[in-house]
Amino acid sequence: MLLPPRVSRDQAEEIAAAHYGVSAAAERLAAERDDTFRLVTAGGTTRLLKIALIPGALPDAGASPAAVSFQTAVLLHLASAAPALPVQRVIRTLDGRPELHLDGRVVRMTSYLEGPTLGSRPASAALRRDIGGTLARLDQALRPFAHPGADRTHLWDLQNFQQLRPLLAQLPGPLADEDQRAALASCLDQFEARVLPCLADPATRRQVIHTDFHGDNLLVDADRVTGVLDFGDSLAGPVAMDVGVAACYQFGAGPDPLIPALDVIAGYHAVDPLGPGDPALISEFMLLRLAARIIVSQWNAAREPANRDYLLRRTPQAAAHFAALRAIGPDAAANRIREALE
Repeated sequence: MLLPPRVSRDQAEEIAAAHYGVSAAAERLAAERDDTFRLVTAGGTTRLLKIALIPGALPDAGASPAAVSFQTAVLLHLASAAPALPVQRVIRTLDGRPELHLDGRVVRMTSYLEGPTLGSRPASAALRRDIGGTLARLDQALRPFAHPGADRTHLWDLQNFQQLRPLLAQLPGPLADEDQRAALASCLDQFEARVLPCLADPATRRQVIHTDFHGDNLLVDADRVTGVLDFGDSLAGPVAMDVGVAACYQFGAGPDPLIPALDVIAGYHAVDPLGPGDPALISEFMLLRLAARIIVSQWNAAREPANRDYLLRRTPQAAAHFAALRAIGPDAAANRIREALE
């Protein structure tokens, strides 16, 4: 199923002027799902405009009206509860609304955070620890937050990883290799046998989490995080999932990618201590996120071939890290996480 046409730059400029009183030139930014624009006024003021489709019939439930409004509510909560956290601030419409429902889409304007992304430079050990610490402070701020839209899911929701099984048979390209297809199927089996029982355990800590703490969503300066972007995948889920996702994006090269990821996990633990069951779950979620990156990116690329290069830009890296982490094994990885937290 192909997605409907993207919103044009001219349309984005018209929306900004008519509903926000912002006269600006729009520049499209690469995004997996939403139409996202950087707006720059003649005076140099910069804003971000996100326009999310509400298709209703698409398989990805992440774009429902309640889910998109939930993202706005998250930003409003953080502005009040944690003003020191470097996240975008909501810009209201001319009539005072925090978001706009327009022609089957939800529109949100925010402040624009400037700076280099983490993905544009190597990360030092100190920066990796600050990534973990920043995520911990974000989770602490979100812990009391509740919203009807938090109980959502989407294809990147690892606590519902089983929903990717039907997609596996549909994938083209590199996954025609039966060995890798079998490895991904084994990962799905492992999720059902090892992770689902833990998710049902009341002791597993759950709350609203970011779930997408990777290099393109983090702005950095030297050894610290200066901006956290894109709450589009946020939902209610286990804290261990948030940590596992952030950690797996810091994997290193070579046969042992886990070494730099441990810095992220230790940095998180230093600010918001993890529980005794978290290392095992973090280990599992790191592997699941890598598998999801392989599956979802190719499935999305088949749906939207015009965006293929962006969607598949890091799939080879994910495949290499997936193979390396499988070679280490989930139990060995969990033990190394425990050692890093001591």
